[in-house]
Amino acid sequence: MDVQRYISSGILESYVFGLLTEAEHSEVETIAAQYPQVKAAVQELQLDRERFVQLYAMAPPAGIKDRLLDMIREEETPAGNVLLPEELRAPAAASGAHEAPVKRLNGNSRKSGAEKVWKYIAAAIILLFLGSVILNFFFFSRSTDYKSRYQSLIAAKEKLDAEKESQSLTASQEIQKELDMLKDPAFKWIKLEGFGANAGQIVTVCWNPVSHAVFLMAQTLPLPPAGKQYQLWAIHNKKLVDAGVFRSGAQVTQKVQPMKPAEAAEGFAITLEKEGGSTQPTMDQLQLSAKIQK
Repeated sequence: MDVQRYISSGILESYVFGLLTEAEHSEVETIAAQYPQVKAAVQELQLDRERFVQLYAMAPPAGIKDRLLDMIREEETPAGNVLLPEELRAPAAASGAHEAPVKRLNGNSRKSGAEKVWKYIAAAIILLFLGSVILNFFFFSRSTDYKSRYQSLIAAKEKLDAEKESQSLTASQEIQKELDMLKDPAFKWIKLEGFGANAGQIVTVCWNPVSHAVFLMAQTLPLPPAGKQYQLWAIHNKKLVDAGVFRSGAQVTQKVQPMKPAEAAEGFAITLEKEGGSTQPTMDQLQLSAKIQK
């Protein structure tokens, strides 16, 4: 499995944010257990999520808990009365020469004040809840974004797989077509052998005198020097007629390469030319040749 491609596919982000189906979730856990790189990537994403939560966590104002508790404990005392909001404080006695002692609130007043205090507590709780809702909405948006990205990646992968399958099928059909053509008994098989510095090199040419089609297989011909390319020539009436350039090297040793058609030929030859080929052969660069057996 291509581990790096799997990690970059986006499925691990969907796993961390809980967007996968049960089957996909189990698959990720199985793969993470098998591949340390995948497991490390999952752990890193989980740490990133925790850091984000801590970074954007909405903490209540400092001291609000102590203040609320003090208000509840001291609601019936003068000190507690001062802690209450102005609207909830007990009314002061009429002003005189000396300030009259604060009267105790009756039962109904105390009850009313306590209810208002609890309303403030409820309001604080609601604010915290709203903050939590906002944070959850943010995470939901992020999760939706990750899910959208994941689905886009899946669609792109499916499209790429379909294109590869189509290309593979087309290539297979072309190869089969070439093989069927080569089964034609009209084809003549010519084995070109190297000489001099190229002794031991072999190239096979298939030529059909009826359809004039020419194919070539460079079995053992090595890569040419930089800026050079091998070129095939059909020999007819002691003249060399261009049959096209071709590839060589280990990657094409078993490949059948179509060449330019040849209307007539008594043999074939290969020269080393400039890249792209030449209109006239360079005879001192003759590499391989062979005559067609009658």
